Amino acid sequence: MGRGKGNPTGWIARVSTGQISFEMDGVSLSNSRQAATLAAHKPCSSTKFVLWS
Repeated sequence: MGRGKGNPTGWIARVSTGQISFEMDGVSLSNSRQAATLAAHKPCSSTKFVLWS
């Protein structure tokens, strides 16, 4: 208890308060954009796409 959880592996992203981060894998870019656009209309929020290569 309290000794840490080991070394982090992979990418770490800082997400500010009031923001939600989603990661989509195995889906085409056009399908993911369409899904996020449809989902953004529900709570009236804006979306921003970042493409990792």
